[in-house]
Amino acid sequence: MLNCRQPGEYREKGAVAIRAAPVEDYLPFLREQLAAISQPGRKKRPWLLWELHNPWSRSASVADSWKFLELCQSETLLSHIAPLMGEDIILFDSQFSPDLRDAGNSESSWQNDRLRCPASPLQGLVARIPFACPANESARFIYQPGPSAQQAIEYRDGAVLCHNIDLNYRIVARKKAAQQPWEYVIRYFPATSRYLRDPATEFHRELTERYPLLNYAKMPLWLVRGDDRGGNDFVTGFQPKAGRWIDRPGPPAPAESG
Repeated sequence: MLNCRQPGEYREKGAVAIRAAPVEDYLPFLREQLAAISQPGRKKRPWLLWELHNPWSRSASVADSWKFLELCQSETLLSHIAPLMGEDIILFDSQFSPDLRDAGNSESSWQNDRLRCPASPLQGLVARIPFACPANESARFIYQPGPSAQQAIEYRDGAVLCHNIDLNYRIVARKKAAQQPWEYVIRYFPATSRYLRDPATEFHRELTERYPLLNYAKMPLWLVRGDDRGGNDFVTGFQPKAGRWIDRPGPPAPAESG
C-alpha cells in the first residue's frame, strides 16, 4: 500500500515504488505471455510487444489482450495510482520492455516517455511491473529528479514502480553479465488533458519518425477511472470486425428416382 509520504515524494522526485501493490496474482500470467510471444520458431517482431492491452492491436494475435486490459483497469492497481495522478485516469498504451533492440543488454541508455504521450497539457504516469527478476540478478531504475541529481530504486518482482511521463531514467543490471529485467509497462494520462488525434501535428510527426510501426494518432483510449474532463475522443481506434453470414453446407439433395 502507499504510505502517507509517497504522494508527496512522487510529486517532489517524480518516481516512487509501491512495494505492496496487489499485482502478484498477475505475475504468472505475465511470464506465460512473454513465453508465448518468445516461443521457439516464432519470428520476433517488435509489434508483438506493443499495445498488449488492446484487443484490436497486432499483438492480440498472440497475446491475451483482455487479460492485460483487466490488469490495466483493475481497481486494486488504480487505487494506488490515483493518489499520485488524480481520480480521472485514461489508459492509452502498454508494452513489454525492453524492446527487442535492447533485450539482452545489461543497461539501457538515458530516456524518457514524454514523446509517447501525445496529450495536451502534457501530463502522464508510467507504471512499471517487473515480473522476471532473478533473485541473484537485481537491477536498478536510475532517474534524475533534478538537473544534476540522480537517485535509484531497486527492482523487485511484483512491486509497481510509478514515474512521471517526462522523467529521465535508465535501467541498469547490477551485474554486467546480467540482463535488464522484463517488465510490463502501462501508460496513463489524467482525463483533464486532451489526447491529440491530428497526425499532422509536430508531436505525431516526431512519433512517426521514432516509432514508424506505431500509429499513436489512432490508438484507442479507455477511461478507467473518474470522468473525462478533457473532451477526449473515445471512438477512434476501436475496430470490431463486422458480423457476416457463414455459408454452411445444407443437407444432401435427395437422389433422383427413376
